[in-house]
This record gives sequence, structure tokens and C-alpha cells, in this order.
Amino acid sequence: PPLAAGELNRPLVGESERIIIALCTRCNRIPYTQCCVSIDEIDSLAPKRDEDSSEGKVDKISVLLSLIEGIKDIPNLMIFCATNRLHMMDEAFLRRMSGKFFVGRPSSEARRNILSQIPDWVLEADMLERLTIATTNFSGAAVGYVYHFKRYMRNYGLEKHRVEM
Repeated sequence: PPLAAGELNRPLVGESERIIIALCTRCNRIPYTQCCVSIDEIDSLAPKRDEDSSEGKVDKISVLLSLIEGIKDIPNLMIFCATNRLHMMDEAFLRRMSGKFFVGRPSSEARRNILSQIPDWVLEADMLERLTIATTNFSGAAVGYVYHFKRYMRNYGLEKHRVEM
């Protein structure tokens, strides 16, 4: 599972940097295979730097930069990062990322595919199309929540209660 950047932000000076280095240098133990580190909410770990930036914030960014095509470059390390706030990211960090991909909201067909995973005994056939339309502009996670909500309603006998969407 991806690490949340908050898990790497530690209160003691140097602790975050030590964890990042230890995590990434594990790849040196197995140089013959590709290693991947996935960090969610990277914007909190590599925020935009300015003159008011704390030394700890700058140190974390410096460690990340040295591990990605820097002094401590680890050739078999691949880092995947995710953020909803690209505009708040450090420019030097973004330049070192070799690819940037935008993952938008699911299309109507994608939402229908997600919702079609709901078993027939939970979701009546006529509801599939209605939910596909009702979930326009929902994120993939929010569409998945509809599945869990419908299942909960069905399991606890609450499906008779009307829920407006």
C-alpha cells in the first residue's frame, strides 16, 4: 500500500530524513531488481519552498532530491507520488519527476463498470443506470463508497428507507 506522507513527517529533527533514506536505500540490497516506493499526499512532504520555510522542511526536500537523480541516486529506485495539490509542490522536486500524469474523475462508462461490481442482490438492475447518472463528477473513491453504502443498507434491512441522490 502507498505510504501517506504524514507517516514520514516526524517531530524530531532529522528523524523524517533518516526514515526516507532508510526506506529508499533498501533498494541497494537488491540491485538486480526494480524497487518502487509509492507516497500519497507528497505535497506535505515536498511543499513549495520560500524564504519563510523552516529548516526541517528544506532538509526533507533536499534528501528527496538527492535520492532522485542526485548525489545518492539509486538507479533501481522508482518513486510514485500522488497529490491533489500540484500547485503547492516544490518546483525542483517536480522537475526531477520524469513523468506527471493527471488522473481525472471516472467517465460514465468507468462509473458503470465500478457500480456493476455491486451484486444483483444488493442493487436492482434499474438502479445501475440511475446511479451511473447520479454519480457524475464523483471521484472513483466516492463511487466505491456508493457500493459500500448500498451493501450496508441491504445487509441491515434499511433498503426500504428512501435515500435521495
